[in-house]
Amino acid sequence: METMLESKRRITSTSDDADAVVLGATCYAHFSLVDASSGETVRDTRADMEPVQFVVSARVGLRDDVGRSRSAGVGIEGLDACARTMRVGERATFEIPPELAYGEEGNFSFPAVGKNKTLTLDLEILGCLGSVEAPETLQRDMTYETRIERVKMHRANGNEAFVAGDVKRAIREYSMALTYLTEDFMMQLFDKYEVEAREEYVAVHGNLAAAFLRLNEYELVSTHVEYVLRNDENNIKAYYRRGKARLAIGHEDAAREDLLKAKRLTDAAGIKDANITTALRELEQTVRDRERETSAVFRGMFGDSSKVDTSNVAPSGSEPATLESHAPSGGFVSSLITKLMGSRR
Repeated sequence: METMLESKRRITSTSDDADAVVLGATCYAHFSLVDASSGETVRDTRADMEPVQFVVSARVGLRDDVGRSRSAGVGIEGLDACARTMRVGERATFEIPPELAYGEEGNFSFPAVGKNKTLTLDLEILGCLGSVEAPETLQRDMTYETRIERVKMHRANGNEAFVAGDVKRAIREYSMALTYLTEDFMMQLFDKYEVEAREEYVAVHGNLAAAFLRLNEYELVSTHVEYVLRNDENNIKAYYRRGKARLAIGHEDAAREDLLKAKRLTDAAGIKDANITTALRELEQTVRDRERETSAVFRGMFGDSSKVDTSNVAPSGSEPATLESHAPSGGFVSSLITKLMGSRR
């Protein structure tokens, strides 16, 4: 454990008054495990878009009353040991030695890890609930109604934080909501339960897209929009947010496609959305500005066409000028070559 603590490197700090991770707490977290020798990713919850819950134990394999592992399918002592050094909102990396990872035998189920592997853990604590004295019920043991209530609670908390300007806290709350909407859980639903859960799923990913747009994390905006559109192909806000993100990174054609799609949907619904109209105007202004910049560059390279030297050009209707055996000392061609060569220096 000393080795891990010595290797700890904070990526994101948090305030000293943030809640510390305590023994027995149920942590909501994003993490990745990477083989330190090969650089191969073993598991990455961010890539899966499924943050996890795990109960912080004093040893590996802490069991609940029905004998199931309580460590989010990770099952390594190093995860718990690292978490106990952190606070809510903090993100850090650690080097986990084999004896606190999968040891001499490795792990050949999921995740697959070879023998005697040192792992690099990138761990972010999104939130914590409960303790040894007052344990939190894990999402897998909750009824459908309780899980949906938790989703709505965390989404409401996220909205409150977003409005207050605490976008990072909003993202943590929205991510905590997603821990209750796992793929396995969603696949078991039907009828009104599936409809309600899908609506919450779309809303949470939409809120995450809005939050990452506020932070200028444009790739993540597009990622969350994809999750929205898979479940609601006519989601106006999704097209608007992705259009704004694409415009910000200079993908004007793709941005126009998204923003026009959003406008068509609002027009069809009889809705007037000033944000979409403004974004389209910004797009066209950006395109005009880029065209002016391009024209200015070409004028700088080739000069004013009205001042081109035509002394070596034959008059219209006459025989063409005789080609010389050496490069001309003046005229358009030489001036063009001079300018181009000069631009390469």
